[in-house]
Amino acid sequence: MGVQGKLTRAMMNHNMPVDAPAYAEGAGYFKRASFIRFDYVTDADVVSQIVPEQLTLTDPPTGALMFGEYPWSTAGKYREAVLGVNVLYADEALFYPCYLMLDKAGFGGREVMGYPKKMGFIELVQYEDVMAATMERPKGFPICSGVVRPEQLLPGLEDGHLSNSVSLRVIPSPVLGEPASLVELIRSETILSNVEVFSGPGSCSFTGISVLDPWHKVPVVDMIMSTYIVSDFSFKRAQILETL
Repeated sequence: MGVQGKLTRAMMNHNMPVDAPAYAEGAGYFKRASFIRFDYVTDADVVSQIVPEQLTLTDPPTGALMFGEYPWSTAGKYREAVLGVNVLYADEALFYPCYLMLDKAGFGGREVMGYPKKMGFIELVQYEDVMAATMERPKGFPICSGVVRPEQLLPGLEDGHLSNSVSLRVIPSPVLGEPASLVELIRSETILSNVEVFSGPGSCSFTGISVLDPWHKVPVVDMIMSTYIVSDFSFKRAQILETL
């Protein structure tokens, strides 16, 4: 007679493999992260097609494209591209990430927070006084890019400043053809410190040629601001706003 398994739910860790979890539980910490960020007015009719019905776009509708480089974090060293829009949920202003791209696997942010992460190729470069970034998927196939010349140091944000976001966490069903097992709206907080922000002329653009990674669905109508940001930040477990 075979031996019965002895692993119970109470013995399981917080993620898989349950006896050797892929990522740590709890807050994530990032030191001296740098970002190139582009804020702009977008097209409400186009963007609303990819935003959950529980969220309301701002008026005018605004989006942001960010390229980040993380030289040290509790999740390791990596680069990231983020594209999202500003929304309202129950009158609270939040940032909704439509697409994210990393240059390495990122389990925790996707599984726990619902950040829509995929893997791609991200490059940030500086040539004299100009900073630029690109994201490709696959390599050699450009999806988006941006360029900025930082000229002016803006008033810094106070330590402890919160940057709040809302994401859509989807856990697929293991049964072929069945709807997702779980769909949730997740609110999360990012706590910023040691923030420096430089602004200057800049622009960003999307190729509009990838149906697999359609970042062009958050089109640029009019540029608002281009910035270069250096900051420490951390994030903790979030809260479930709704189960859809």
